[in-house]
Amino acid sequence: MAAAIGAALLAGTTPAAFASSPVTRTSAVRAVTPQQNVPTLDAPGPAQTVTYGADGITRRHFSRITVQAPPNTRITALDPNCVGWTCPVTIAPDGKSATADFPSGNWIWIYPFHVGLAAEGDAPLSGGTYSGTFSLDGDTQPLTVNISPGTQGAISAFLTDTPIGGSYVNFVLPGSNTAQSGLQVGDIITAVDGRPTSNTAAVNNDITGRRAGTAVPITVFRGGSTLNLQLVLD
Repeated sequence: MAAAIGAALLAGTTPAAFASSPVTRTSAVRAVTPQQNVPTLDAPGPAQTVTYGADGITRRHFSRITVQAPPNTRITALDPNCVGWTCPVTIAPDGKSATADFPSGNWIWIYPFHVGLAAEGDAPLSGGTYSGTFSLDGDTQPLTVNISPGTQGAISAFLTDTPIGGSYVNFVLPGSNTAQSGLQVGDIITAVDGRPTSNTAAVNNDITGRRAGTAVPITVFRGGSTLNLQLVLD
């Protein structure tokens, strides 16, 4: 009896780990099926799933899924839907690529594959449609998502220039993301996202194009000490 491996049904009984030599591709294999859905992602926002439907074809060779994330997104999950079998999945630390390997040289694709994707917080304010790739053994289909338009982020504080450079915090709106991020009256913002800032105009320029709700690394001078904060924009 053939053993099920979720994304695939094993048509043979010898797993990849015990095969003495690669299995030659002998079955006719058409291109991987197109994705079944195109999600709309919020930035920032939760991940959503793209699904590729099974084609029922027998593949008489060891197989690999290779995924390249669309621009302005990251891969959060790759599920080859293996049941009763181990299919190793590797996602790059930056989420821009992922792979999954099948442990059999003779299998049938009978269950759908799933890819989890989330939009990066710094996706363009205009949003748009972006495509990466989903490949099975080199047969490739687009991996497409929509990213919703965003709102320009802001620092909910009153800032003024200082004679020594940087931007002095005169007031922080209570209850705002800015306040909850730890920015305080009396702080001097000296850098945004690792770039030194000389005045308030430079601070405003550095957050232009960034979405509300995204976190921006800032450096502040407070009470004789330098602190690093993750400032969530309002």
